[in-house]
Amino acid sequence: MGLFDRIKAKKEGMEAQKGKQKAPALEGKYSEACALCGGTGTEKKWMGQYWHKKCVRIAKKGAKKMI
Repeated sequence: MGLFDRIKAKKEGMEAQKGKQKAPALEGKYSEACALCGGTGTEKKWMGQYWHKKCVRIAKKGAKKMI
């Protein structure tokens, strides 16, 4: 087993640990996925889509800059 095989084995072990960890589901007003980030637990409905408060602020700022 060479040096690169050991590095590769460590990376594979880390990837397996990342797969086990799941982000906790955020609790919000709606159980739909966010239109911008895809996360759950959205609070706002804007333009027929569901958004987190932070994501809707980002999207509105971007829309204002386009005008």
